[in-house]
Amino acid sequence: MKQSLSVNMAMTLDGKVMLPDGTWHGLTSPTDRQRMDEHRSRAQALIVGRNSVEKDNPRFTLRDGTPGPRPVMVCRSRLPTENLRIFEAEPLIIAASSLQSQAGHLKNRAELYFSDALSPSDILSELHHRQYNRILLEGGPTLNASDFAADLVDQLFITIVPYILGQNDLPGIVTMQQCIENFDQRSWTLVQCEKIENEIFTEYHRSKN
Repeated sequence: MKQSLSVNMAMTLDGKVMLPDGTWHGLTSPTDRQRMDEHRSRAQALIVGRNSVEKDNPRFTLRDGTPGPRPVMVCRSRLPTENLRIFEAEPLIIAASSLQSQAGHLKNRAELYFSDALSPSDILSELHHRQYNRILLEGGPTLNASDFAADLVDQLFITIVPYILGQNDLPGIVTMQQCIENFDQRSWTLVQCEKIENEIFTEYHRSKN
């Protein structure tokens, strides 16, 4: 089965994806949260970043109480604290080998996989090996950037919410030091755009030859 990677994000009218405190609480509607559940229900694995999970501490069950896709946390510089809701969902933590000696507090809380190969393609290969082929990425801007830069994303779901934050150092969907190489040759096709109440829900597909 061919593997697919989708990204699901919400952003303000001025393109921001987080508040000054690093969270996103309170900016989306019940409709957007229902859409998030729909995307998650179609996925087998949900890639998240440590920073986002520690700041928002979300639940990973769907809102009807059924299990969502298996959470997969990527850790390159530090392992997560143990008092997080993610551990209610039997997560897989993929971490740098250098962190293995620091993992004692997590051994009974999650499946741990340590590797020196943590590029986006390495992570997708490991998930494919585990037969996870429908992957949803709900990472922060830095984690998103690595997958977009490597041209691994097939679908992008963006909800536009009716706020303007303005602060110029708040990140957008992707944060990196330089432009994505050949960005003007990577075309995206808008396949859906829907207005519901005061939000806009869009779906883009990467057009690859």
